[in-house]
Amino acid sequence: MLAAILPAAAMAQAPQANTAYLSAEIGNGKVGLRCPAVDYCSREARHWALRAGYRVDASWAVEVKGASIGTGFSGWPTTTEYTGVGLGAAYTLPLSPQVHTLLRFGGAFNRVEYQPDWNMFFDSEPDSVTTRSVKPYVGLGLSWQFARHWSTSLNADWTWADMRYVANGPKERVGVRTLGAGIAFHF
Repeated sequence: MLAAILPAAAMAQAPQANTAYLSAEIGNGKVGLRCPAVDYCSREARHWALRAGYRVDASWAVEVKGASIGTGFSGWPTTTEYTGVGLGAAYTLPLSPQVHTLLRFGGAFNRVEYQPDWNMFFDSEPDSVTTRSVKPYVGLGLSWQFARHWSTSLNADWTWADMRYVANGPKERVGVRTLGAGIAFHF
């Protein structure tokens, strides 16, 4: 198997201008909510992200990103769900012909839905609270192009979101971060 990968890696090349790519990522995400003292809640969960990009030259690309984090595990009565859609730029800094550092930045439309703790004995589930905001995001990645059309990457992204714990309550700024591994197809 290693003999099949090495020739493919040797054929891999630096990103080409005027090309598009699609990537999928899965990993760990964290919404920086404060858990009220009476609630049991989880701040971390699996996340997924999808990116579509267009490389305008060998260094710069324009990207659209969609991401989601759902912190509701069974057994945790308090849940928080984050979804975000972003538009930004990605800068590629080559470390070798196949390995690249990625720097990302842009703006994201973020949505956080908070479901407070509820009492299953009295079946009194309170209404969830949804807060929307537009915030900047930044990211850092390390990519390995192992074949002409394929690459894999490790990514870390950060953004902020507004969150309300009660309807019509004050907004609180929370940090959102994702760490993940992804695979991309380059057209």
